[in-house]
Amino acid sequence: MILLEGRSALVTGAANGIGRAIAERLAAEGARVAAVDIEDVPDLGPSVQALRWDLAETESLEGLLDAAEAAVGPLDVLVNNAGVFEPALAIDLTLASYRRVLAVNLHAPVFLASRAARGMIERGYGRIVNITSVHGRFGEELALSYDVAKGGLEQATRTLAVELSRHGVLVNAVAPGFVSTRMSVVDGKDELESEWFTDIYVKHGKIPIRRYAMPEEIAEHVAWLGSERNTYTTGQVLTVDGGLTVTF
Repeated sequence: MILLEGRSALVTGAANGIGRAIAERLAAEGARVAAVDIEDVPDLGPSVQALRWDLAETESLEGLLDAAEAAVGPLDVLVNNAGVFEPALAIDLTLASYRRVLAVNLHAPVFLASRAARGMIERGYGRIVNITSVHGRFGEELALSYDVAKGGLEQATRTLAVELSRHGVLVNAVAPGFVSTRMSVVDGKDELESEWFTDIYVKHGKIPIRRYAMPEEIAEHVAWLGSERNTYTTGQVLTVDGGLTVTF
């Protein structure tokens, strides 16, 4: 069954990584997709319309929704995937960095959901999927602003679900663990290929599946949550981490 035949979707952070995989998967499932990023989005096929936008500019987000709906039609599905990570110890955190991380990772998803929900309520149907992280529940050194943003987005998911579900708009989150994306590269080194990762997470089974995820594996779950096949799941955070958090 084609999950999203005739549906329109907006996916943020779609130039690479998880966002690109989601945009491609939704299009493969029949959706018309507005793919948004601050970078140029590559050609992902005739069903995907690329939009360049800075999600840190919170005041411009209604304009983004207008542009997306002009490109693909009234939105049935919103996937808030875009994220930035700026590592810093708490004692070294700058206000500018903190504001940017929260603007992209938390404020943009909240306001896009708030505004997109208006049209979804009018039409009596909608699906919103927020991409959070295991950082939404667990802290890590150098990740204060990122952890705060992801934790906030998980709570926003629950509150949005409480308010919107009676109108036919279901809101959920997907929380990945280790995924092979550009975010795993720090100071030019891919942590997923490091001796530290291989020893602790693979050889000693800190991740029970004993490998990291590929972006397409996250997109698989997003496609179902964003479809009409999902009829009764809302306000939930689906952790897709290969069992990582089971071992915490």
